[in-house]
Amino acid sequence: MKKYLKLFFSLYAAGLIVGVLCCNFYIREKGYQTSLLPVYLASFSTLLEGREYLFGTLLMKRGAFFLCGVICGLTPFGLPMIVTSLLWFGFLGGNLITLFLVEYGLRGMGIAGLCFFPQILFYLPGWLFFFFLVAQMSQKFWGSKKREASEYKAYFFFLTGVLICLLLGIWMESYVNQNLLFHVLEKWL
Repeated sequence: MKKYLKLFFSLYAAGLIVGVLCCNFYIREKGYQTSLLPVYLASFSTLLEGREYLFGTLLMKRGAFFLCGVICGLTPFGLPMIVTSLLWFGFLGGNLITLFLVEYGLRGMGIAGLCFFPQILFYLPGWLFFFFLVAQMSQKFWGSKKREASEYKAYFFFLTGVLICLLLGIWMESYVNQNLLFHVLEKWL
């Protein structure tokens, strides 16, 4: 698992660097007035009113990605899905960090960090273990190994644990993180 963690973090870091560079290039070329950060913060106030709606929306989005990953793990497409996903997540994180840094300076870095906390306590181990399971299962399709029923049982058993962890992350993002961000944005901005 250690080699997978290094690979996963390297892919995420590569996406993060590309996200920061692309965002900087975009701001330099188009000017800051085209930033998406005001749109991000404007939608925050409407989401605070409908937490159940936010939970349902996140459940559908994260659930669709989870289901797609589970299916990809049962095919040779699991590894390309993992690489693409980690690069994309890193790219999005790099964009968000850069926008907060440009708008609010070092104080914005703290706000950007709060956008990921506290749901990251469940998301980080959940998604990393999910990617590990998908990679392990998908690699068996790249080789000529015969897959046994016990491997499928173990795959779905551990995916159930990952699903519980991700559901806790969605709950934290919908309810706890919104209160925390509301309090911080009210005090700092």
